[in-house]
Amino acid sequence: MTKYININGIEIELQKKKIKNLHLHVRPDGSVYLSVPKWVSEAEAVRFARLNADWIRSQKRKFEEKPGKEYYEGRKKELEEKIRLLLPVWEERTGLYCDSWHTRYMTSRWGSCIPSKKRLCFNLQLVDQPEASLQYVILHELLHLRHPGHGAEFKRDLSFFMPDWKTYSNQLKA
Repeated sequence: MTKYININGIEIELQKKKIKNLHLHVRPDGSVYLSVPKWVSEAEAVRFARLNADWIRSQKRKFEEKPGKEYYEGRKKELEEKIRLLLPVWEERTGLYCDSWHTRYMTSRWGSCIPSKKRLCFNLQLVDQPEASLQYVILHELLHLRHPGHGAEFKRDLSFFMPDWKTYSNQLKA
């Protein structure tokens, strides 16, 4: 059941689901979505939204201040050149080689890997990140050719090739 609530001028889509926890999302278009377990009352959902109103406003501002897809499409060649230089270095170090790679604008991840096709994809927004963060994403996606998930062996290999990988991971999450 979908319903809309208004908290201090912020319209929030509220949906009750068969889940365990409350999940609050601000989408890139600025819309706000709150999914709650079926057993949570509407009053409790409203209270949760009110408690997080400052966070919601902060996330909405981030999306408003962020350049759009067109900006990143215009800088595509710049990122591709960096990847052309860095990817072979990491392929040689790891012994893992991709068959193809491409760039595209993504809203929720920095990269992706299709291990069965040995294909990597890099988010165009990486063009604005420090080179060390780009290297981390390249290594991360290459390691998915060996480890599809993010388990202990994946993290062990990340630490082997880039001991300070957590620093770059945290920077990209900020």
